[in-house]
Amino acid sequence: MTRFQECLRPQGPRAVLLSVKPRFAEQILAGTKTVEFRRSWAAEPVGLAVVYSSSPVQRLVGIVEIEGAVVASPTLVWTKCRARGPGLERKELMEYFAGKDEAYGVLLGGLTLPAMPVPPKSLFRGFRPPQSYRYLSATELRRIGKQFGLGEEPE
Repeated sequence: MTRFQECLRPQGPRAVLLSVKPRFAEQILAGTKTVEFRRSWAAEPVGLAVVYSSSPVQRLVGIVEIEGAVVASPTLVWTKCRARGPGLERKELMEYFAGKDEAYGVLLGGLTLPAMPVPPKSLFRGFRPPQSYRYLSATELRRIGKQFGLGEEPE
């Protein structure tokens, strides 16, 4: 069973729509950034993230498997995750985490790319990008998967 199929099942890990600045989205798509730093993260287990490249791109640009998350102080998250291609310098990250006692390093795995970036408004009426992330329903994930050429049938 693929991670995509697993996330379609109610008892499986959830899928999220993850807003990412274009600079970082490009690094994720190139495979040079395999950790996404967050000031907050999902309370439920997450198996997939649909990457939304924020303004000015404003497109769904990839689906990435989530391998896990490192949850610790900002300094310890940096220490544990910097070898995974953080996409930024330590100083920039510490500024991002300023005032936070707990930080998240979301570990990114396999990546699926669409033939062309997908305008989310073509899939979701009244689409509004999340500030950070939001959970996707199985119906929304199916709709996105179809645009990315992913099927639901078992392997």
